[in-house]
Amino acid sequence: MTQDRPAFTQRGDARYTWDDAIAAIGKDFSGGKDHIAQETIEATSVARYCEVWEIGNPIYWYKDAAKQAGYRGVVVPWSSTYQTFTSTSFWRPGQLSRFPVGTDKNLGTANAAPREDEEQPVPMPITTQGIITDIQLEFFEPLIVGDRLTAKGSKLLNVRVRETRIGYGAFMNRESEFYNQRGQLVTRINRGLFTYNPGQKAPK
Repeated sequence: MTQDRPAFTQRGDARYTWDDAIAAIGKDFSGGKDHIAQETIEATSVARYCEVWEIGNPIYWYKDAAKQAGYRGVVVPWSSTYQTFTSTSFWRPGQLSRFPVGTDKNLGTANAAPREDEEQPVPMPITTQGIITDIQLEFFEPLIVGDRLTAKGSKLLNVRVRETRIGYGAFMNRESEFYNQRGQLVTRINRGLFTYNPGQKAPK
């Protein structure tokens, strides 16, 4: 039976201020731990992905076509790199549900964020809600069927403290890199989060 995960995860520590978060810009919060994907990418998974989007490019379907185009094998669509063939599984038996019954629909993006135990926390004051604001991907080596991804690093790129209509908090971006089993850089990912306290105003 699947247990429900809390509707949202409180972040931060009362000992810290936003100045502490700003001072941590440039630091790696991965703890030096690499995250290796649960599975090797299979042709069937790529086909199922292409079917729903009706992606007909032959390099995503046929090995011969891909090799004629200069690739090592069947190519994996760039858009599937993150989330679909990401570093770790989205959910496994025995883990708490990411979308418990009764969860506020506005918290959906926060529940889809990387799990807290995958990264070290940024030193910052307590916030109770978060929204994924943006995801940027930069591509390098093509991802091929048979590859297995490893994620490295979680560098804090920026901290922008803001008061918005929904509350007071900070916009933050972190950067990670994904490598194939050959050690080649496949994708660099920059993901943004607004972590905040609903209804709170900026201090005077």
